[in-house]
Amino acid sequence: MAGGGTAEAMKVSDVFILVGISVLVAGFVMHAWVDSEVLASEDGETAVLEKSAMLMKNDKLLIDLDIETANFVEVTVYAGLEEYQLVPVGDIDDYEFEFTAKEGGQHLVIVEVGASDGVVEGEVLIDVQRSLMLDFMVYPLGALILAFGIYKKKEEKSVEPIDAELN
Repeated sequence: MAGGGTAEAMKVSDVFILVGISVLVAGFVMHAWVDSEVLASEDGETAVLEKSAMLMKNDKLLIDLDIETANFVEVTVYAGLEEYQLVPVGDIDDYEFEFTAKEGGQHLVIVEVGASDGVVEGEVLIDVQRSLMLDFMVYPLGALILAFGIYKKKEEKSVEPIDAELN
């Protein structure tokens, strides 16, 4: 130790428990952390937002716009050489769009919003729903590492010598 003291070496079971819990917490943070993008423009200009996403076949892009005033809204997805103009899903005033990838690869999403009074203010939330749950593999992996660490901890405790006084 830095203070000149002594400490026991860290046990393998403790390392597995620490790594397992860290992987589980990182998975929760990874899936819960979805930020919306601010959409704003100067007077008389259209607000433009460009985002890129790596999608696999049959993955869905869910695009939700929260805009106060809008004269026109255009959402375009470019996949390779193909261009897709999206139409709102459900009520036309909700500005919710959905896109399903026909093939895997890089997809570019462009959101353009123009307002009648010239100023655009709002937020855009772009969420990806995976068709294959590969990004959820961290949970079983973290749980397995944690379970192995707990198993090793119990095994180490059963092997420890029992201090007893013999008369």
